[in-house]
Amino acid sequence: MGVDRETVVLKNMLIGVNLILLGSLLKPSECQLEVTTERVQRQAVEEQGRVAKYNASGKEQPMVFNHVYNINVPLDSLCSSGLEASAEQEVSAEDEALAEYTGQTADHESQVTFTHRINLPKKACPCAGSARVLQELLSRIEMLEREVSLLRDQCTSNCCPESAATGQLDYIPHCSGHGNFSLQSCGCICNEGWFGQNCSEPYCPLGCSSRGVCVDGQCVCDSEYSGGDCSELRCPTDCSSRGLCVDGECVCEEPYTGEDCSELRCPGDCSGKGRCANGTCSCQEGYVGDDCSQRRCLNACSGRGHCQEGLCFCEDGYQGPDCSAVAPPEDLRVAGISDRSIELAWDGPMAVTEYVISYQPTALGGLQLQQRVPGDWSGVTITELEPGLTYNISVYAVISNILSLPITAKVATHLSTPQGLHFKTITETTVEVQWEPFSFSFDGWEISFIPKNNEGGVIAQLPSDVTSFNQTGLKPGEEYIVNVVALKEQARSPPTSASVSTVIDGPTQILVRDVSDTVAFVEWTPPRAKVDFILLKYGLVGGEGGKTTFRLQPPLSQYSVQALRPGSRYEVWVSAVRGTNESQSTTTQFTTAYTRTPFTSCSQPETLSNTGRPSTGEHISESHRQGQPHCLPKVSSKEEALH
Repeated sequence: MGVDRETVVLKNMLIGVNLILLGSLLKPSECQLEVTTERVQRQAVEEQGRVAKYNASGKEQPMVFNHVYNINVPLDSLCSSGLEASAEQEVSAEDEALAEYTGQTADHESQVTFTHRINLPKKACPCAGSARVLQELLSRIEMLEREVSLLRDQCTSNCCPESAATGQLDYIPHCSGHGNFSLQSCGCICNEGWFGQNCSEPYCPLGCSSRGVCVDGQCVCDSEYSGGDCSELRCPTDCSSRGLCVDGECVCEEPYTGEDCSELRCPGDCSGKGRCANGTCSCQEGYVGDDCSQRRCLNACSGRGHCQEGLCFCEDGYQGPDCSAVAPPEDLRVAGISDRSIELAWDGPMAVTEYVISYQPTALGGLQLQQRVPGDWSGVTITELEPGLTYNISVYAVISNILSLPITAKVATHLSTPQGLHFKTITETTVEVQWEPFSFSFDGWEISFIPKNNEGGVIAQLPSDVTSFNQTGLKPGEEYIVNVVALKEQARSPPTSASVSTVIDGPTQILVRDVSDTVAFVEWTPPRAKVDFILLKYGLVGGEGGKTTFRLQPPLSQYSVQALRPGSRYEVWVSAVRGTNESQSTTTQFTTAYTRTPFTSCSQPETLSNTGRPSTGEHISESHRQGQPHCLPKVSSKEEALH
């Protein structure tokens, strides 16, 4: 392209600048000049035969600029005139000869035609000092014309043969001060480092490697590249001026790090166990220290222990992963239980200030109570409890008003021992027992009769409102251990015990047979009880002559009574004796037979042994007591003696 678009733009800029200068020169005077500029676009322009017609086939339509400057200073208007620019306005006939300046430039390739005409009346308004101002205005307009002519004459017959220009060439452009204009080449010969039609563009190294824009000889690189020629990959934020960019990666200076060297490096890079934030390590859970190299103890052991490899070693009296909890007592023991008290013992640290003992019955609605004891105690007795109840017991250790977790136990009090056990009635086979009632609720009683030799025995269970019991079916003369126990659920009270012996029974079913005038044979059923001896007594009915008594060794169950008075009525008593106890006597009566046989002999009484007992029993008669001989009747035969 002979004249590029930049030349056209430059032309327009120069015309505009000079128009502004023209207005500024006219306004300071009292003559007011007004300038109007009109831009006209046409497809073809003809003016005075010097404007060529251009065919715009295949290209844009030609652009035509017509500028006509008419400076009219009417004589009837003092110090005022109008300066108008119009392509169609004619100069008034009243005006005298005009100073007219006309110029035209055409660019075939860019299809731009620039036409200007400046008309100025030679007779100005009679304003003071107008001659000087108008002379300066004319000088400015002539300068404008020369500059426009220079723009037009840049294309001469040597370089632009298709568009010869007319005008005077008296100004050579300076090629932006970076080169010399050559008429032979119709262009600027730029100095080293500059290029372009007017040498206004400086060279950049390697053309910025096609990765940037050259501005004033320096590369403005694309965002991904850097360097004088934009050949290097750019590092983020140019490594924040704290490192070297190598192949797009920052090699940071100490003590900086990060992709762009904008962060301070943390000690030891946080040991790989934390995140570095501006030189400070934010350690992962479980690690502490400037470089996160130390295992962290939870809550720094609460100030009650020392941390070692992440584990807290707590002081005496404290426990837990962070030593925040008070250690509870250990080895809670039940040292004793009664019906209304529980004795406890435990082990605890010396640092404990006090212990809290909490206890509550397991039954629904039970009241919870507490008891506090000093920290140097290792046990306590809980009193005023209800018999036969199960209690939940908790023992807490207290240090600086902080309670430990409790150590617990479930303990049941004993049922109270029944009181007031006594025997109301005792027979050979029955014993009636009575005792005192309880004031608390329980399930019932259990009473047992156990022989002293542990052979057999009877057990009975009774309702809780029963406080007496008559046991039957016992053995006569037997010694029994009687136990009374209170019952509640699975609990049993300590027993109250007493010993009782049933009354011994005496011989029964006494029978007298083979009665003669002086002899009678007595038989009986032996007692069931073990006895020391059988006591046999007989005598005349009415008490005459007293009673004769024999002590017979068991199991003897018969005895022959002799030396009876013929024809007399006798009564016989048989009883059993053990120790100081004598059974009830069994008695019967009989009558001896009459006889006329005289006494032929009188026998002496039997001599007692050194024990005082005859071989068949002890015989103590009234005749013996009186020293009289005991005479027996003479019988003729055995049959007579039996009858």
